[in-house]
Amino acid sequence: MCFRVVLCIALWILSQASYADTLSQQREWFERAELIAASPGSSEYKMLVKKLADYPLLPYVEQKTLINYPYLSNQKRIARFLDKYEDTPLDAPLRKKWLTYLKNKNQKALFLHFYRDLGDTALRCTELKYRLEDQKQSKQILDEIDDLWLTGQSLPSACDPVLAVWRKAGRLTHEAVWQRMILAGDGGNHTLLPYLKKLLPKKEQYLGDLWLKVRRSPSYVSRPSMFPGTFPKKEAEILSYGLGRLIWHDRDLALASWQKLADKFAFSDEQKQHITEKFAISLALANHEKAGEWLELADKHFNNEEILRWHLAYLLRQKNWQRVLDIINAAPTKLISDYSYHYWQGRGLEELDASEQAHQKFFELANKRHYYGFLASGKLRSKPSLSDAPLMYDAQQLSQVANKTAAVRAREFLALKRTVDARREWIYLQSTLSHEQNLMAAVIADSWGWHDQAIFTFSRVGYLDDVKRRFPLAFKDQMVTTAEDHNVDPAWAFAIARRESSFMSDANSSVGARGLMQLMPGTARYLAKKKISSSTLFDPDTNVSYGTQYMRYLMDKLGNNQVLATAAYNAGWRRVKDWLPEDQSIPADVWVETIPYKETRNYVKAVMAYKQIYLRLLGDDRNLFTDLAKMQISPRQSTL
Repeated sequence: MCFRVVLCIALWILSQASYADTLSQQREWFERAELIAASPGSSEYKMLVKKLADYPLLPYVEQKTLINYPYLSNQKRIARFLDKYEDTPLDAPLRKKWLTYLKNKNQKALFLHFYRDLGDTALRCTELKYRLEDQKQSKQILDEIDDLWLTGQSLPSACDPVLAVWRKAGRLTHEAVWQRMILAGDGGNHTLLPYLKKLLPKKEQYLGDLWLKVRRSPSYVSRPSMFPGTFPKKEAEILSYGLGRLIWHDRDLALASWQKLADKFAFSDEQKQHITEKFAISLALANHEKAGEWLELADKHFNNEEILRWHLAYLLRQKNWQRVLDIINAAPTKLISDYSYHYWQGRGLEELDASEQAHQKFFELANKRHYYGFLASGKLRSKPSLSDAPLMYDAQQLSQVANKTAAVRAREFLALKRTVDARREWIYLQSTLSHEQNLMAAVIADSWGWHDQAIFTFSRVGYLDDVKRRFPLAFKDQMVTTAEDHNVDPAWAFAIARRESSFMSDANSSVGARGLMQLMPGTARYLAKKKISSSTLFDPDTNVSYGTQYMRYLMDKLGNNQVLATAAYNAGWRRVKDWLPEDQSIPADVWVETIPYKETRNYVKAVMAYKQIYLRLLGDDRNLFTDLAKMQISPRQSTL
């Protein structure tokens, strides 16, 4: 009996090894087949396709072949493929190529049959054109062109024919032109304005000139005589936009301009709200003498959470603790439901010597795994709560999700180090799963070491209490060793990487930051004192080395203060120096709450909270918020 068990185990191990060898060989065949996908008639291609018959990524070879040959002679193959893989990641690349071919060949019926909205405006206009030819001036189609017209960006030339029909049908009204002019002027493509101006009646064309002048220089609104009041409502729209920009460039000029313009133009309630909120926030950021007046005005008339936050931040900087309590107590419940307001109620009570009430507020908050919960625990000098509740799951359910085709393909792409393709399959997989199955998917991603997708999946489905899976000790050896080499707290390094990339080693931001710790190539070159290839920053070892070195550099620049260095990691140390108090020290929690940049403000809160979590996961029971709760930020804390 014992011999049989041993034999069975040995045979199972051999079968697993054999399966792994087969997969490894198939991966090589797959990559070769993709390379020669443009030669489907070759004997090698046919041989490889045959060998890959049961390989999950084989459809990608066929897709690549069909993309190379999107001809009418392949219509049946393309139709079968698109029908079989509709809405999967295999669909869009081939469908776009096929639709473009059909458009160029003027194959109207086939184009309409295969058309799906792929987010391509030129193809969308071709579809509208063909439908118009069949249905003439259908109201539904003309309504769709109404929506197409309303964009602040230029439209491709493929849209000209449908816009001509739309215009002939009387849809190009002066109001439609004006609405698009607003979109182009307010954040859109301002080079559209001269074209749109010509579509207005002659007596209104000056409005296009005003839009362009204000877009180029918002200070133009300080010259009321240039706004004749011929079309006061439309001029007020331009002025509202200009004042909203001018307040960020020249606050005193904006205030003076508003005093003159408010009497001359009847601004709408919506425009008044826009101007008031922009003025209030900008003045609060600058700690301007008029900030309190505008914040009170905005808070009184508009239930806006952002205004409430800035009003609170301004009062905190002013140390007006009674008013802090007043505005929190008077605010609508829906605006003060998050933990921050509970914390600042406690702080206000503490500062006003209502210690028992303050203690109660902190006690109610201290069991929350959150920046403000940790701050409250710091105030109480209690142990911070992680509220860890690992997800319990059924092994059979887990297996069912792991064996779904999209999951299998995602894992294969990961094995081939093609993470972008893997993510496409994973995102598609999630769209097909129930809530419970998505929870299984998060566990699966974590078990594969695919930490970013585990984190994102848990977040998307709203299960936030599986702490170890949401805050993995990813790349632990590199992170701990390299951080210690640069005299940086490993928990802080983990927290930065978690916030920057969720441990996505191939992360590449829109501004060019790369890798786990989202380093800019220029920063890495400065630290290295030599030229380095930007692509090396996608290597985890290299990225963590420069990232932790940069953290040490920021600590040295900013008086060894981790709160300031964290802010500097996001916004740059020069900006952080500008944000330091001018004369008197202020509490660290107040300083964080008054950071001018929302992104940096939230970044510091997140990283500090993440660091507390990682301290615990690394076996350190310290409450770092005990020190943070009593820390002062002074002008002397930064060094040259």
